[in-house]
Amino acid sequence: MFDLWCTRKLTSLIMSNSPFPQETAALAFLSHIINAQKIWFNRVVLLTEKADPDIWEEYETNEIKQEAKNSVQSWLDLIGDHEVDLNSTIYYTNSQGVSFNNTLWQICNHLIIHGQHHRAQISLFLRNSDINPPAIDYIHFARSEFSNKNFN
Repeated sequence: MFDLWCTRKLTSLIMSNSPFPQETAALAFLSHIINAQKIWFNRVVLLTEKADPDIWEEYETNEIKQEAKNSVQSWLDLIGDHEVDLNSTIYYTNSQGVSFNNTLWQICNHLIIHGQHHRAQISLFLRNSDINPPAIDYIHFARSEFSNKNFN
């Protein structure tokens, strides 16, 4: 939910300030966050028959919120399944063909930290374009009404 909240805030701000000098970079990083979530989801649920998106595939601005919502919903459905053990080990191969394993909770933590890392970069793109980025630290999400609602 936190991740989707951040993406929605950033996308809305980008759309309301378009065009601006570093808009393309900001949108590319938002798309990258979504693509990483999709790739990791495919690894976790062993969707080897499903082609991963290119990690830097870019979505149109008007597609980002829906793509983010779909990705987050997949993760919420998986984690919300009471049969899922967050301590279970996931065996996967990375994009270079190297095999690894991590627990599901480690992968989930990675996705949140990865997303926040790139959202910090997006905030710099916004500041460099004289746009004040939104407050998207986790505590701001926790204080919001959104944190206690279904995001549909």
